[in-house]
Amino acid sequence: MKSTKILGAAGLAILLSSTAAFAAGEAGPLHLRGLGNFYVGAVVSEPDAEGNVSVTNQMYVGYALPAEAKHDIPLILVHGGGGQASDWFSTPDGRDGWRNYFVNAGFDTYWVDRPGYGRSPTSASYGDGQIASANSGIIARLSASDNFPGGEVTPTSEGVIGWLKGSSSTPYAGNEIAAKDLSELLDKVGPAILVLHSAGGGSGFWAADLNPEKVAGIIAIEASGSDGLSQAQSLTFDPPLTADFVPVEGADGCKLQPEGAVSTLTNLAGIPVTLVSTPNSFLGAPQVCALASLQQAGVTAELVKMEDVGAPGTGHFLMAETNNADSAKAIIDIAEGMLAE
Repeated sequence: MKSTKILGAAGLAILLSSTAAFAAGEAGPLHLRGLGNFYVGAVVSEPDAEGNVSVTNQMYVGYALPAEAKHDIPLILVHGGGGQASDWFSTPDGRDGWRNYFVNAGFDTYWVDRPGYGRSPTSASYGDGQIASANSGIIARLSASDNFPGGEVTPTSEGVIGWLKGSSSTPYAGNEIAAKDLSELLDKVGPAILVLHSAGGGSGFWAADLNPEKVAGIIAIEASGSDGLSQAQSLTFDPPLTADFVPVEGADGCKLQPEGAVSTLTNLAGIPVTLVSTPNSFLGAPQVCALASLQQAGVTAELVKMEDVGAPGTGHFLMAETNNADSAKAIIDIAEGMLAE
């Protein structure tokens, strides 16, 4: 009994030490009424000769529901290319990620692993079926900011390697499958605000086009497809754009539809869209033209620059940076503003 008590005390000391080493808590303690996960979008094959089936196209969904929700509309977080849902959970240096800030702001919060990434099983039928190593050089370029943890940002710096650890290397099912899965999720939990980051934008805008009645708003953080025209054949334009459509360059240098022959993004026109840019990312400046393209197509859109809303020095992976509490607040303010309209 004595040795058991000693071992118990030692174990408790180790537990407390580990907790101190890994604890974050910057967003405050989480008080939840629900925490869990499920899958959407599964396609079940026909039974083979032995009666076995396989499943593809499924997408993992996790969720955290605050004990006292302050908003009727949830957030759905869609990660970027090569990432996964854990991008929202914590930072490379072990602090709270945006997920915790969103939950503590009173939002029911859902996050997904786009099919083929993270906890969404991949398949040899996705893409070219090949496993590819994530590129630390690309991550370093995208991480450029005044605030990225781990010192100077290089392909081998501590912060970049920390982010690289969560970068998926398995084949992606593609935006069409991801969009259909997101649309099914919207049917299940929507209307919702889609928070799209980087390459997650393509499937997010497509899903909104498929299911506009279930989208209360879109927050697109330097997101692909945010101009509408770059994925014109995936979205509903009226009149439809031709298969050989080529944008023209306007006086401001932006690629737009020709004046006098402008089609409307009919399914997105009723959804408020906020584009988000960061000052230190090479993907920030193009958001000005993305905004012009959306507005030309009849979308109610605005551009928020992080340096103007209390999050200076940020870059493309702003949710991982040392001032991610400030950028999280800016996103929360945008979401609450959408709900107040």
